[in-house]
Amino acid sequence: MNDVTISHEFELIAQAMLKTRGDLAKASRFDSVDYNAMALRAIVKDNPEIRQRYHELLADEMQEKGLHIAERILKMAELQEQAFGGEMEVDGEIIPIPPDPKMVIELSKEISRLIAEGKNQNMSAKNTLVLASKEDAKELLEAFLNS
Repeated sequence: MNDVTISHEFELIAQAMLKTRGDLAKASRFDSVDYNAMALRAIVKDNPEIRQRYHELLADEMQEKGLHIAERILKMAELQEQAFGGEMEVDGEIIPIPPDPKMVIELSKEISRLIAEGKNQNMSAKNTLVLASKEDAKELLEAFLNS
């Protein structure tokens, strides 16, 4: 993905757009944005690099959330392995750890839920950017997240 080079002012606008999911009326209320809603709409319309940068930021965030799910699944799997019991070394001494079947089941449920959530967010960088670039991205994202 090619990052767009834009002025500091336009970067602040793109960041505000990211925080408001593209709602320019709300973005205009940020202290870092020196335009009212109408003026901001005109600035964004006349400077497509702002919207392009917003799309890059949105794509990065969506990919980061997908990665975050994978990291959570791995952590849950590690905890589940520990819940099966075993041994642990403390100060050079081996201590037995009893299994916790209830925790194993609860962690298994959480892993299954995270996997299902991850399947709903299986997005490549290219697909994410295409999705974010659509004019009706808000509706597409809502449908995608609600599926």
